[in-house]
Amino acid sequence: MSTATIDLQEWLTCLTDVANDLATNHLRFESSTEQADATIGAGVHPAVYVAILGSRNSMHLGLSATTAGCHALARAFLGLRGREDLTEREVIDGMSEILNILAGKVKSRMSTRDGSLKLGLPMFVAGTVGHGEGVERADHEVFLGPVPCRLHVFRQSRSV
Repeated sequence: MSTATIDLQEWLTCLTDVANDLATNHLRFESSTEQADATIGAGVHPAVYVAILGSRNSMHLGLSATTAGCHALARAFLGLRGREDLTEREVIDGMSEILNILAGKVKSRMSTRDGSLKLGLPMFVAGTVGHGEGVERADHEVFLGPVPCRLHVFRQSRSV
């Protein structure tokens, strides 16, 4: 088993693959849900992050959406129908569990390359996570069902 550092783009591709699979096969969106805008757009969006740590690879994965998108994702995850309101705690828990599932699947796939990987706990952030100097990062916009989202991967640069 190789313990070489895994390329940032490979992490993002894997996260994108598992996110698309989750949206297609596990999230239950209402059939009447309208297609949202084509992109998540600029601005501050709530996000959930989780660390995957290993002896040669330490990475943070993230999922962000608009506030309405976070509500839609949490409702789909919980299988709710109709227009029942969710509490802020339910939205945070739903988003955290979605990313926890995604990160677990990414970790499983990447464990063939680095068997030392461990999964951290999800952290919900209502604002923007700052990325200072020395941070490598990559983002990709996807739709999870009708919800435009942004997937994030970042880590400390090796050159720092």
